Amino acid sequence: MKYTAAVLGGAPVSDGEKASAKDNLYMHVNYDWLKKAKIPADKPAAGSFQDMDEAVEKQLIADFEDYHADKFSAPNSMFAEAMKMHALAIDFKSRKQQGVAPLMAVIKPIQKLNLLEDLSKQLHQWVLNALPLPFKIDVEPDWKDTSKNAVFLYGPDLILPDKTYYDKSRKDTPQLLATWSKMSQELLQLVGYDKTEAKQITKEALAFDQSLVQYVMTSEELADYPKQYNPKSLKEIHAYSQSFELDQMIQKLVDDHPEKVVVTQPQYFEAFDKLVNDSTFNQLKSWMLTKTINQLAPYLSDEIRHTADQFHKAVAGTAETLSQPKFAYQVIDDTFKYVIGDYYGRKYFGEDAKKDATRMIKEMIGIYKRRLQHNDWLGDQTRAKAILKLDKIAIKVGYPDKIKPVYAKLKVTPAKDGGTLLGNYVNIQKVCLQDNFEQYHQPVDRSEWDMPSQLVNACYDPSRNDITFPAAILEKPFYDLHQTHSQNFGGIGCVMGHEISHAFDNNGAHFDEYGNLTNWWTKEDSAHFAKLTQEMIDEFDGIPFAGGKVNGKLVVSENIADNGGMSCALEALKQYDDADMKAFFTNWATVWRMKASPAYKKMLLAIDVHAPQELRGNVQPQNFDEFYQAFDVHEGDGMWLEPDRRVKIW
Repeated sequence: MKYTAAVLGGAPVSDGEKASAKDNLYMHVNYDWLKKAKIPADKPAAGSFQDMDEAVEKQLIADFEDYHADKFSAPNSMFAEAMKMHALAIDFKSRKQQGVAPLMAVIKPIQKLNLLEDLSKQLHQWVLNALPLPFKIDVEPDWKDTSKNAVFLYGPDLILPDKTYYDKSRKDTPQLLATWSKMSQELLQLVGYDKTEAKQITKEALAFDQSLVQYVMTSEELADYPKQYNPKSLKEIHAYSQSFELDQMIQKLVDDHPEKVVVTQPQYFEAFDKLVNDSTFNQLKSWMLTKTINQLAPYLSDEIRHTADQFHKAVAGTAETLSQPKFAYQVIDDTFKYVIGDYYGRKYFGEDAKKDATRMIKEMIGIYKRRLQHNDWLGDQTRAKAILKLDKIAIKVGYPDKIKPVYAKLKVTPAKDGGTLLGNYVNIQKVCLQDNFEQYHQPVDRSEWDMPSQLVNACYDPSRNDITFPAAILEKPFYDLHQTHSQNFGGIGCVMGHEISHAFDNNGAHFDEYGNLTNWWTKEDSAHFAKLTQEMIDEFDGIPFAGGKVNGKLVVSENIADNGGMSCALEALKQYDDADMKAFFTNWATVWRMKASPAYKKMLLAIDVHAPQELRGNVQPQNFDEFYQAFDVHEGDGMWLEPDRRVKIW
């Protein structure tokens, strides 16, 4: 295998060579690791994030086993319910005996449909029963007034990961659809359809999926948040469909008469009648049937779980299905995410680490404020609003103070009382859906977290203007109390600056200090920011990667955040006497190391709003003078980028 990275301003490096930092920082730092690293057979990639995630998973699996062995008691009733679910998830023997019976009860309502009218009559209950429809709907903070909740209406997911996968130029699309078709037919036969019926149902489902493609948005389009905010009246919603009374469905779901519904993909709903009508009913029914069976089959026997994993393995490029313990863990991480997060955070996250991480974040915010105050292109009016927004950012570190109230509603029926894994999973979905629609009448809880503490990640929420750093990411190589300042700022410091920068990226810049979607920029400042944004798009756009090219527009928001994060972290580090720029950039490159399957790289290239990790590791340092000074990089070196091409925004 060749470990080649041809990047902007970086010299290509192949197997057998270890680059100089002057030629290719990413390969210089990670080459030895890349040679030795092995991608787990059940995962699409290995790397800093993935290795940390594996460690958390391994620790919690061991803890779950200890709980079942009566080595400790549940810290609360919600954790006890989660462990009931885990007991069902790990009981593969019982599921083998149950066969497909638990699934038959779920698909029966779909099978009984004879006319589109049959579905129309039960539309709102269909939503609450967690059955698929050619749209999605939920309640979340209204982007124009984030103190209140609003109804959001979304387009459906396609079979393939993104609309761009259906481009005729893609060579992998026919094989992926063939794998999906084969898997679906096998699963349909397991629930009682003969070969001919299974083939016909799959054919109809694929036809319906294909009809959606031209009307749904690409990942690039969905990455532009303001374009998704399209408030419509119930009268306008009603006009979308002659078959479904969408307005009445919404009123029943929220038990109210909303003045507006936010439609994220209006072009899709404007074509709704063309897509969903009596003549397409059989295709829709087949699409709903296969969608339900494919999604729920993993909760049956282990043999069926392996059958249902064929398509995912093809898309992600994994060699094996998850092991039984890992599958059981994922079930709990899915259904009781914040309950497990509360347990993990309280047990494994130290108060000293929380205090130090919070100190670093406040330090980074202070650095950001100074940079805004001395910014040479913002006008006074925009600058004042930007600083106000910065002052209002809420900081969330480690784990939430409380578990989300919905988890107190989740009750698991154990096997001794007739409960099955699939039955409980579907019931939990129903409870969560009902709770979500009930939130329409509640004020937005700004203290809620977007991420649980066991997740190796961090985020900025523009609608809440908050930054979240779960406990699991506050570990090496990102952060450690015993690492040097240079290593910590090259890792978690850049991540902290990254999340703060999201408040001022091409999306975050449209939201004010309370998370409301509003224009707080002067015309002149907005035009200048758009010019800088285009420079960031151009810097990454078209870089060859994974047999394709980077889409600069898709990844621009994350690249702006990386750029701003590194800028602030560098300035913060310079305040310390032990500042070591080589260590800073070395840890930055270490954080982004990843070895992945070709299929996974292709998928991320199409749908991920982040640039490929090796490009993040290499390209951003090239924008900063400190990198050139640290490694003595000059014109003619692989990492040299002409000064007029270096992008700096914040």
